Amino acid sequence: MADAIDWERRWAPYDEETYRFALEAAHPDDVVIDIGAGDLRLALRMAALVRRVYAVERNPALVFQAAGRQALPDNLVIVCSDALTLRLPEDVTLAVLLMRHCTRSHFATYVQRLKGVGCRRLVTNARWKMGVEVIDLQCWRPYDPQRTGWYACHCGMVGFNAPETDQITSETLSDVADVVGCPHCMG
Repeated sequence: MADAIDWERRWAPYDEETYRFALEAAHPDDVVIDIGAGDLRLALRMAALVRRVYAVERNPALVFQAAGRQALPDNLVIVCSDALTLRLPEDVTLAVLLMRHCTRSHFATYVQRLKGVGCRRLVTNARWKMGVEVIDLQCWRPYDPQRTGWYACHCGMVGFNAPETDQITSETLSDVADVVGCPHCMG
C-alpha cells in the first residue's frame, strides 16, 4: 500500500491551473463523477460547488487516508471500485478524468460508458496527454476526411487531416473538431 500512496503523491497531483479548469467547468446543478479520485483533493473542492460528487477510486488506502483527515461533506459519495467495471450512477452530468496515463482503449471505454448513462460533459487530459479539455459527450459530429485540420475522436484518437496542403492555415492549425467515427474507429 505504501507504494501506491507514494506513486499517488509523486505523479497524480496536478497543478492548480488544471484543478481550476475542472472546477470552472462545473455548474451548481451538476452531479459529478471524479474517476480516479485518489486522495480526494479535487472531489472535496468540487463538492463545495455542485449538487453531488461521486469520487471513484480503486485504491482504498488512498481514500481512507484522505477521508480520515477531515469531515466529509454530505454530497460526497466515495466509491472504492474500478471505474471501468463499476455500474455508473444514472444521474451523472459531468465526469472528470484527470489521468494522463489513461490508455486509449480505457479512454474509449470511459467515454462509451459515460454516454450510456447520459453524462453530458467530460473534463479530461487523457485524450491529448497534455492540457485539459471539456468534451461535449452529446456531440455526434461525424469524422470528415475532407476537412483540413485537427480532429479529436471520442475513441481517444487524435490526428490532423490535410487533403490539400494549400488549405493549411493558422486557423486550420488551431481549430479542433470533436468527432465520432474516425479511421481508427472504423479500422
